[in-house]
Amino acid sequence: MWQFDTKVAEVIQRTPDIKTFRFDVQGREDVTYEAGQFFFVTIKIDGREAVHHFTISSSPTETAEKGYLEFTKRITASEYSQALDSMKPGDWARLRGAEGDFVLPAKEGKLAFLSGSIGVTPLRSMLRFIVDKKLGFDVVLIYGNNTWENIAFREELEEMAGSRNDIRLEYVLSGPDFPPWWEGKKGFITTEVVKDVMPDYRDRTYYVSGPLRMVLALEEQLAGAEIPADRIRRDYFPGYD
Repeated sequence: MWQFDTKVAEVIQRTPDIKTFRFDVQGREDVTYEAGQFFFVTIKIDGREAVHHFTISSSPTETAEKGYLEFTKRITASEYSQALDSMKPGDWARLRGAEGDFVLPAKEGKLAFLSGSIGVTPLRSMLRFIVDKKLGFDVVLIYGNNTWENIAFREELEEMAGSRNDIRLEYVLSGPDFPPWWEGKKGFITTEVVKDVMPDYRDRTYYVSGPLRMVLALEEQLAGAEIPADRIRRDYFPGYD
């Protein structure tokens, strides 16, 4: 477990309402974690300290090689979120972590990543780690959002999928507005979508990440499709339903 005071190094606008908050951890060899884990971030709101936990969206490879640690969040109307939205490089923060068991399996194999909205952050960390380490996982990511503009990390996800034959990417848009050129899947991620995208769906271990309602619904559907419970791992994000 590590804990230290630091400062915001960079704020990156990912989509119209999603930001990445990056912290400089160069020289801190104690800052280790597994892809998919979370940490606690303390900031100041009107002079008082407030803490919240976030999935680490960076990969351990980026932290080790480039010296930064980051999380990525959709900005909401909550007090904490609004305070984050006003943060800038140089602002104080305290970091503590890492925790969580929503991590890659020890044995390489076939994985299915099912993500909604900001739930992509732990999966982005895992994919970056897989690509950087050249690990032998076969991954299909099905990523649901309401609009094309709200797809976080879109260019990077497409770059990673294009770099390997064993990483595939499928977007699902719920609308109601769609780009005029959109020919992809519409609606929500369901087991029908899973079966259509992955004919080998029975052979995969599932990582489901997103708003709680989505995670619970998919967990129930996957059970109905006879996916064993021990091959379904979940990580839900409160406050986004």
